[in-house]
Amino acid sequence: MLLAVVVMAGVLVYVWMDPAQQSRVPPVAAGFGFAVVMCLLTFWPGLDAPLMRRIIVGLSSVWLLVNVLSLITTHRPVTSGLLLHLVMLGLLAFAWLPYGWAVGVVVVGYGALCMGALFSAAPDVTGLLLVGLALVMTWYLSRYGDSVQFEQRRNAQLVHLASTDPLTGLCNRRAGMEKLEALSVVWRAQPRCLSVLMLDLDHFKRINDSVGHGRGDEVLVAVARVLDRHVQRGDVLARWGGEEFLIVLAGVDAAGARETALRMLQEVRALKCLECPPLSASGGLAQLSEAGSVAVLLRLADERLYAAKEAGRDRLVG
Repeated sequence: MLLAVVVMAGVLVYVWMDPAQQSRVPPVAAGFGFAVVMCLLTFWPGLDAPLMRRIIVGLSSVWLLVNVLSLITTHRPVTSGLLLHLVMLGLLAFAWLPYGWAVGVVVVGYGALCMGALFSAAPDVTGLLLVGLALVMTWYLSRYGDSVQFEQRRNAQLVHLASTDPLTGLCNRRAGMEKLEALSVVWRAQPRCLSVLMLDLDHFKRINDSVGHGRGDEVLVAVARVLDRHVQRGDVLARWGGEEFLIVLAGVDAAGARETALRMLQEVRALKCLECPPLSASGGLAQLSEAGSVAVLLRLADERLYAAKEAGRDRLVG
C-alpha cells in the first residue's frame, strides 16, 4: 500500500506540472487520496487482518467501477493507470480472498473495463488484452502455485529427514559421509588441514542397562550439544551410529585438531546426568595427509579409536 501511495504521488506531481495534463489532476488527486486511505487502513490498530484485506479489495473494486463509469460518461481514453489498477486488484483479490470470490471480483472488474472501453475515444485494445493475459497468469499461479510450493517444501522436508538423525538432530551417517567426501575434495591441496575424529562414549551399554534407554537417549542428546559447541562453520558433526560420533575438522592443522578433540573429551567427561554413572569418551584422530582416500582416512581414525579403547578408554589416540 505504501508503494501505491508513492506511485500515485509521483503521477499527481507529474500531471500537476504539465499544463497539457491539467484536466487529469482531479481524478489523479482522488486516486492519490484513495491510496492514502487504503494505506491508513493497513496501519489501523486493532483492525482484524482478514477484515482489513476484504475492505481494501472492496474499496479497490468500487474505485475501479467508479473509473469505468467515468470512462463511459466522458469517453476519455483507457489509461495505463486504469489498466494497472485492474492488475493490482487481481493480485490483491487472489492473495487475500477465497478463490471463488477472487475469480468473481476479477471477472466483474475485467468485464466492466472492457465494456467501458467500448465507449472510450481510445480503448487501448492491446493494453486490455495484455491485462487479460496478466490476470489469467495471476489466476494460474494462485491456483497451482501453492501446489508447487507444497511439493517443494515436502521435498525439502524429505531431504532433511533423509539426512538427519531423528534423536540428536545431527547429520546421520549417510549425510556425514557425503559431507566428508565433499570436504576431502576441497582440501585435497592442503590435506594437513582436514582431520577426522571418531568419538565413542565409553561403557554406554551400562547406562542403558542401569537407568534405561530413555535416559541413555538423553545422554546422547546432551553429548551432541556439547560436541556441537566445538564445531565451526565448515566442519561436520554426525551421529555415526549408536553412541559413536564423526567429527570432521576443516581448516586447522593436526595440532589444532588435537586440541579441539581433547576439549571435546574433557567436556564430555564434565557432563553430569541424573542417576547416570560418570561419562567419558574415547577418540581416534587422523589427518587426510595420512591417507590416500576417504575410506583409508576413516579406517585410520577407527583403528585409533579402538586403540584408545584398548589402552583403557577416556583418551585420544592420534
